[in-house]
Amino acid sequence: KRDEMFVTRQCMDINDQVMLYRGHRNARTMIKQANFWGDQYVISGSDCGRVFVWDKWTGEVVNLLVGDSHVVNCVQPHPCACVLATSGIDYDIKLWEPMSVDKCSLQDLEEIVKRNEVMLQESRNTITVPSSFILHVLAYLNRRRRMRNQESDDRQEQEE
Repeated sequence: KRDEMFVTRQCMDINDQVMLYRGHRNARTMIKQANFWGDQYVISGSDCGRVFVWDKWTGEVVNLLVGDSHVVNCVQPHPCACVLATSGIDYDIKLWEPMSVDKCSLQDLEEIVKRNEVMLQESRNTITVPSSFILHVLAYLNRRRRMRNQESDDRQEQEE
């Protein structure tokens, strides 16, 4: 399923899942990153504008960050420090680092996950194509049309 991220062992069939990480949504954009954050966590962006942080071993959501007003596509942990960089559709990149030893509040988690499931179902038959791709296709088709028109004009001139 598109709404489930899974980790597989090398040289195993893709259906041999080690762990499922659920709750996020990936339907509006073509690319979402998932990464390990240290030895304990798996992280991913979501179409709901949040960064999901799962316990790597249990699959339980342990943190939920508001990373973008629309979509979080990229999540990249620092290779040495406990810092996370995120970006999405907004025009900024956010840097995160743990500031508290208190457990994170996940009071809205159930509602967010349900909304993600509903929106994912609604978008099952939708294909999201970047506008730059559409512009390239339109430009290509326009060039082809001009070439055909030019060839047609050249043939007419030769016949006259």
